[in-house]
Amino acid sequence: MNLLTVLLQVSAKLPADSTTTAIVVSNENYLQLLMKGGWIMVPLFLLFFLSIYMFIERLVSINTLGKSDANLFTRISELVADNKIEKAIKFCNEKPSTYAKVLAAGLEASIEGEDVEIQDALQSEARQQISILERGMNYLGITASIAPMLGFLGTIFGVIKIFYNISVTDDLNIANISDGLYQKMICSGTGLFVGIIAYSGYYILNGRIDRIVINLDKYTNNLLKDIRSYKRTKNA
Repeated sequence: MNLLTVLLQVSAKLPADSTTTAIVVSNENYLQLLMKGGWIMVPLFLLFFLSIYMFIERLVSINTLGKSDANLFTRISELVADNKIEKAIKFCNEKPSTYAKVLAAGLEASIEGEDVEIQDALQSEARQQISILERGMNYLGITASIAPMLGFLGTIFGVIKIFYNISVTDDLNIANISDGLYQKMICSGTGLFVGIIAYSGYYILNGRIDRIVINLDKYTNNLLKDIRSYKRTKNA
């Protein structure tokens, strides 16, 4: 008996509706497949869209506020050397960047304050500006923690569903197990996927903020040096 004969015998024994069943399964799209995860998919979808929105919104905001202007500090340094502090403050206030706002706070403190007051003003304004850049990022951190937990919760519900179907029908077959397995695997996979997206977005944004903090340190130190140099020249 050759292989062709065996295949023909197997196909003859298949039920008449097996072809129809195969077609129905193959016609299911990804959305229908995902919805087999049950109601737990609703909060997972919401967390996914929230993560995407927060990442894009924060990325645009950080890129706008943290944009480094090569001419910013050069111009401020020239104005401080020429004893035009008020004009330097006005120049900074015209710029929307984080650097300009922090430098403006230091310049305002330098009018009557000493080094300690200037440093305090720079540090205080820098903390406020960094908090503005980080606004809303806690949602990404929360999503990165909660999404996999929700996926695991969906897995537990899938296991419960499997045992419930078996107990009701008193029959251990693939039909009673498949729905629960769908829910288990889909919820686990979706929860991990959403968690990875949120986790990656959180650390990408943190990396950009860290670069801004490094540049802030450089700019504020240079500003302090210029102000000290100006005051020494003035008092000489």
